[in-house]
Parts: sequence; structure tokens; C-alpha cells
Amino acid sequence: MIHDSTATSEGWSRDVVAPAACSLRVPVRAHAGPGAHPQPCLWIPDKVQRTDSQVDSMVRGMLLLAITLLLAIYSFVPTSLAERVHCDLQHVDPSRGEVTYSTSQVSEGCVAQVANATQEVHVLFMDFPNPWHVPQVDLTLQASKQNSTGAREVLLVLVSNKTVVVKFHAPEIPLHLAYDHNLIFFLEQPKVSSITSLQSHTSRKQILDWAAKKSAITSMATLDNPKSIILRLGQAPSAPPYCLSEAHHDMGLTLGWQPQAPTQVQGCHLKDVTGHKEAYILRVLPGSETRPRTVTVNVELSCESGDLDAILILQGPPYVSWFIDANHNMQFWTTGEYSIKIFPEKKFKGSVLPDTPQGLIGEARKLNASLIAAFVTLPLASEISLRASSCGAVPQTSPAPVLTTPPKDRCNPGLLMSLIQPKCGNDMMTLTLSKKHVQTLQCTITALTFWDSRCQAEDSDDHFVLRSTYSSCGMKVTAHVISNEVIISFLSGSPPLQCASVSPLLKKVQCVNMDSISLQLGLYLSPYFLQASSTIKLGQQGFVQVSMSPSTSEVTVQLDSCHLDLEPEGDMVELIQSRAAKGSCVSLLSPSTDGDLRFSFLLHVYMVPTPTAGTLSCSVALKPSTFSQEVYKTVSMRLNISPDGSGKDPILPSVLGAFGAFLIGALLTAALWYIYSHTRTPSKREPVVAVAAPASSESSSTNHSIGSTQSTPCSTSSMA
Repeated sequence: MIHDSTATSEGWSRDVVAPAACSLRVPVRAHAGPGAHPQPCLWIPDKVQRTDSQVDSMVRGMLLLAITLLLAIYSFVPTSLAERVHCDLQHVDPSRGEVTYSTSQVSEGCVAQVANATQEVHVLFMDFPNPWHVPQVDLTLQASKQNSTGAREVLLVLVSNKTVVVKFHAPEIPLHLAYDHNLIFFLEQPKVSSITSLQSHTSRKQILDWAAKKSAITSMATLDNPKSIILRLGQAPSAPPYCLSEAHHDMGLTLGWQPQAPTQVQGCHLKDVTGHKEAYILRVLPGSETRPRTVTVNVELSCESGDLDAILILQGPPYVSWFIDANHNMQFWTTGEYSIKIFPEKKFKGSVLPDTPQGLIGEARKLNASLIAAFVTLPLASEISLRASSCGAVPQTSPAPVLTTPPKDRCNPGLLMSLIQPKCGNDMMTLTLSKKHVQTLQCTITALTFWDSRCQAEDSDDHFVLRSTYSSCGMKVTAHVISNEVIISFLSGSPPLQCASVSPLLKKVQCVNMDSISLQLGLYLSPYFLQASSTIKLGQQGFVQVSMSPSTSEVTVQLDSCHLDLEPEGDMVELIQSRAAKGSCVSLLSPSTDGDLRFSFLLHVYMVPTPTAGTLSCSVALKPSTFSQEVYKTVSMRLNISPDGSGKDPILPSVLGAFGAFLIGALLTAALWYIYSHTRTPSKREPVVAVAAPASSESSSTNHSIGSTQSTPCSTSSMA
């Protein structure tokens, strides 16, 4: 900018006199943003003083002269380099450039450090925007050192708004899984301790409330269109004690994820620049937290000619440093500090870079770049991967992506087969396949049959229904397991349909014959399980046994959950959750010699009014020994609750008994003294010792009994 040495502090040249009626406001060039242009000077009247027409004419003349001089001065002020760079950014063909990233930023989430927790609870909400595409998500759980040495259990709750297929990886830890079986499908059945089926159309608040009843929530995250997720188990050292959800939250080291949608890569050609130097610009936006962090940048460039002259420009918040791993020699231009993989201990100081696209392109122009091979704006990421193969040529651009229905040849057979889940009951095996799910997978089914091809599926309005009795369609029937094979045929190849071929798929199906198995639930009042009872007293220990008849090695049985619904208030007492005892009042016992499942609990509740009845319910998981699919069945029984237990009421009888014993002893002593005093001779008095040992002994025993009834092994007041 050109400055006159005789200029005043108001921006006026001393050769020009400003009229008293106006004050001139000159825009300061230092604060003009990129691409700003000089604006006409504005006159703001301070005091309007009119004298005569000659003065007005003089004022107008001076106005025109001042404006002409100022516009002339601005025309000679050189604009910044960024403002003179013209770059029409366009989408780059994905085959020429691709950028992927992983981040810990989520649209909503929280992390907590729960003190004295025996179970970690992690809740993941997955939101997918495209209703016509079934995504696949890679979900990996990584155990911390604390989990590898301790016995902490983990409950993972998965929630999705659309149908999704999950490829699951988890370490060998006690893991419990909860998800909606109608929306979430696994490529392989996960090896977990228990599986809980969530109800469809359950609100997020209901899911979080349900999870919080299991244990305090360790982490919760909402992910928009995720492709891969890494969840690191264990406690976050600096996290707060409670998981309070926040928008645009940084999950830190607890969670990292990648989005499904491709990152928008743009590029352009800079004119009037000699040479063939490429610039790759990665612009990282600030995150929700300003803590120091390192972003790993992996750069893989390929060039057919073998010659490569490139610049990597990394711009981000001031608290971000960079760790660069590149497969070619490049010129680096970064904000903050950076280090290179071959010299990881050496830190290089960066530069101050513009935080606008045009400003960064201008910096590339200063470095003699003739091509912006990739320009990407990303959220604050933990790792960025850049792969490109342009090598000095003008980038091949493509129009902006438009959401269209993918062609039919994108039907995924593995995902299609994961939808096939049979059910057995009433002497019938039934398989229901939703047309909506098939359409979402972009598949065209031509046939759905059992191994006997004469048994074909019925085509209803919304579903394909394949069913057969146990005595037909090639069913293999044992005492308690029904087996068959399902053949599904679909169109493969690209349209037109006459060029497409029909591809058959085969899947073995198996389920438990629930008609041949019955479950019994019994309550006993002693650990010997001799005589069942339907009544239990407050303060009394109950022993529960779940039996399956007939007993068979074909089906394994596990106790998934149990609870007691108390009346009249209807409060629920959790006894077993996720196949584990809930609290110190409940103990899992060894199975009987016949394999019956057993546990005990102490019914010691403090409620007003006192419960008089209840319903004991248990959910049992049955699984064929040769198959991984589980079937859940609930068995219940009615209980009467008597207040005459040993919990609170024995206090009054004990006190009354002690008082009665004391009174009897006192009266007996008085009677003996009366007889003695009236029958002895006056000259011969012998001492008589009155001992109330029974009463004293009874009183001591009673006092001890009172103390013992006040202190119980555990209390379930919090449970009720």
C-alpha cells in the first residue's frame, strides 16, 4: 500500500482539506479479507452547515476532487497474490486422487470414568442417510491393558436407523451384546457371552435408560454414516465421572471412525506458471477441544514417468502438529510443527498460512505450483491418507456426485444370505424374507426354495415366505433340532436382463423344535431343592431352579436374565442380568446333575406398602450344539409373599418372649421368698440365693438375636 508521508492520522493528505460538515471513513486495507475490493469512500455528515450556494458548490467540487484522488491511489495499491490467483476448483476423478481419514469427533457423545464399575457399558448410535443402500461397517473392539488382566465385563449396545451389516472383531473378553435383530446383521455370528434383542422403534432415551440400569454408561457416541469403527475399551483417565452427552464431542482415544461417504477432492490448473509442480493441500478445521494433538498424514504418490515435483501444504489449528509419512521426496509447507517418519525425533517449525481456500492456493502459487492436484477440507482428524497419481497433468475432473440408485450387479450375496433366519414351532419351519430388505440390497430374487425345489416360497405383498412341515421338503428331524438347506437364486450381471445370469446360493438352516421342549421354573426354600413352594417370606432366602425337559445334549441352555415384579406397586427387582448375578443378594449356583440351572436370592426389601405378591420371570437362551443361532424363551411363575419372615417381624416376638421370661422369673423368685419368709423359724435363719439364670440366659440370647436380625448379609432396598 502506498502511504503519503504528509498524511494525517485520519487518512487525509495534508494537501487536501476535508470540509467541516463531513468526516471521511476510509476502509483499512489490512483487515480486508481475501478477494476484497476497494469500496467507494463514504461521507457521513456530522454537522450540516449551509451558508449559500457558493459554499455548496465549493463543497461539491472538493468532494469530487477527494474521491478522484482516493480512487486513483487505490488503483495503484497492489493486491495480494491470493487475490490475483484464479483457480476454478472442480471435482477430481476418484481414480486420480483419493483422501480418507479417521477422526474421534462425533456429532454427539460422551466419555466417563466410572469408579468401581464391574461392567463397562458402551452405546453406539449409527445414522445412515441413504435408505436404498445397505452399508457394511467394520466394528473392532480393542481391549486395554486393564481388560487384559482384569475380569471386567463389557456390554455393547448397537443401534441403527437403517439395515446394516456388521463385520465384528472382538478380543476374548466377557462381552454382552444388545441390538435390534431386524436391522443389524452380522457377517459371522459374534462369539459373546450373551445377546439381547432390542425392540424396534425404541427411542434413544429409552435405550440409554435401559443401558444405564445395567451399569453406569462408560461411553456413548452418535456416528453419521460410519464405515469403520474402533472402540477402545477401558477407562479414560481424564474423563469426568458421568457420561453427559455433548454435541460435536471429541471422544479422544476411546473411539475412532471413518465415514462411508467419499471425501470431496477438488483440483484446478494454475495458468501462466512454467514447470510441472503439483500442490496437494489438506485443510483441517478446528475441533471441539483445543488440546494439543498430532495428525498422522500418509501420502502415497504414483507417477508413470518417474519424475515428481510436488508440494504438500497442511493447514490446521495452531494446536495441531503433523507426522508425515510420504513415499516420495516432497516440499512440506505446514502450520505448527511437523516431523517426518524417517526422522521422527526431529521437529521442524512450520509457517503461518492463510486459513481460506484462495489464500492457500495463493501460497501454492508462490511456490511455483502449476497444478492443484488435490484440495481437501476435513474435520479435525487423527489420521489422513492421501493417494494420487496425476504426475503433472491437468487433473481429470468429474461432475459433482449425484445420489442415484446403483446398478443391479451390486447385489451382495453375503449380505443377502445373512437375512435368512428360520423359526420353528407348531410342527412348521418358517422363513420370512422382507422385500424391503431385498430391495435395499439391490437384489432381484428369482427363486427361494428348500433343498426340495418343489417347496417354493410364497410371494406376499411385503415378504417372501418359505415354510414347510417337519415331515416334508427334505427336512432332517432329530429329537429336538430341525435342519434343512435353503437355495436362493438371484440375477447377477449388469442389465439388460437378457445378459444377466441367475446365480444360486445355498445356506444350511437349523433351529430348535420348541414344541418338543418344555421349561419349568421352581422356587425352593432350602438349598436341597426337595419341595417346591409358591410362597416366600420377607427376609427369607429363596432357591430357584430352571429345568428343561426332556434333558438333551442336542440343545444347550443358559440363564440369560431373571427379575421379580412385586405387587401392589409393581416395582421390579433385577436378579440376573446379562447372565450374571445382580448384586450381592443373588448367587449363581452350580447346575444339578441333570443340568438344571440354579441360583439363590435373599428377599429383603423395604417398601411401603409391603409387597404381598410377585411374578418371577426368567429368560432362557436355547442353542443347538451344532449351530450358533440362539432362541430365547421366557418362563414365569406366581409367588405369594408373606410378611411373617425373619427379616423385620421376629423382633417383636423376641422382645415379648424375653419380657415374659423375665416376668416369670421375677414372680417365681417372689413366691419362693414369700414361702421361705413365712415358714422358717425365727431363730434359725439360713441365706437363700435366688438365681434367675434361665431368664438372664434367655435375655442374653434375645439381645443377640435382635442384633443379628438388624444386620443382614445384604440389602435389596436399592433394587426395589
